[in-house]
Amino acid sequence: MICPVCNALSLLEVSCPQCGSAAEDEGRWSDWSGPYSPYEPTLFNTVEESALILNDSVCQHAVRCTACHLPFTVEVTAWHV
Repeated sequence: MICPVCNALSLLEVSCPQCGSAAEDEGRWSDWSGPYSPYEPTLFNTVEESALILNDSVCQHAVRCTACHLPFTVEVTAWHV
């Protein structure tokens, strides 16, 4: 399973839930949790998050609106390879 957005196979095109403007991908949500996070294995903060990732095979991305700067997350479905 690979994330198509993380591996530049697909673009993340989402709209802001607050104002409807285009939003930009800021990478995996887990990469924002600490200075060495991008280099550590993927760990889950809660049992619910772990179950969601393992069951639905999603990669959660941090996203920010280009107009109102609202930060939010988007789940990207992983591809079977």
